[in-house]
Parts: sequence; C-alpha cells; structure tokens
Amino acid sequence: MKKYFLSLIIILLTLNFSFANSNYKSIEEVKSLNFELFEEIGLDENKMNYVSRVIYSTYKKAQHMASNGAAPQKALSLDKEAEEMLLRVLSHTELKKFNSIKHKLK
Repeated sequence: MKKYFLSLIIILLTLNFSFANSNYKSIEEVKSLNFELFEEIGLDENKMNYVSRVIYSTYKKAQHMASNGAAPQKALSLDKEAEEMLLRVLSHTELKKFNSIKHKLK
C-alpha cells in the first residue's frame, strides 16, 4: 500500500512539474515557447495547435487539482487522458518522440 501511494505521489509531482513548471497564459504561448521542440518531432501546424491545446488543458487541470488537494489517483487519470487525446492526432512514433522530449517543454 505504501509503495502504491508513494508511486502515485511521484506521478502527481512529475505531472505538476512537467506541465505546471511554466505559467502558461494561453495556448498560443505554449505553441510559441515550444515551437522548436514541436518541429523537432516533425509536427505540422495543425498537430502543433492540437498538442498545444492538450498541454494547456492538462496544465490547467493539474493546477486546479493541486489547488484543491486532489488525491494522487487523479494524476494517473490525468496523464492517461492526455495521452489518449494526443493519440487522436499523433502517430505512436510521434507520441514516443514527444514523450522523450517532454522534460524540455518550456
């Protein structure tokens, strides 16, 4: 039980650090700050817009969850939800590349 709880806390902190590290003001700001990374993956303009929306919405959800003291189980659902949304437009290869550079997001 302790291992499960500890792993969930680590996931929540990782999500919070990944997406809430920067204080995004808009979807366009997400796109402009990470444009080079998106190009590195090989995303076209439409995919960049969609990925920026997913990042921004996940950031806002993580911020809201953190302010409300959400349970660690919610972090897993948030991460899974973001991945499902990204898979709607990204191929598995693009998603793999995105996940490999996710720590570089500004």
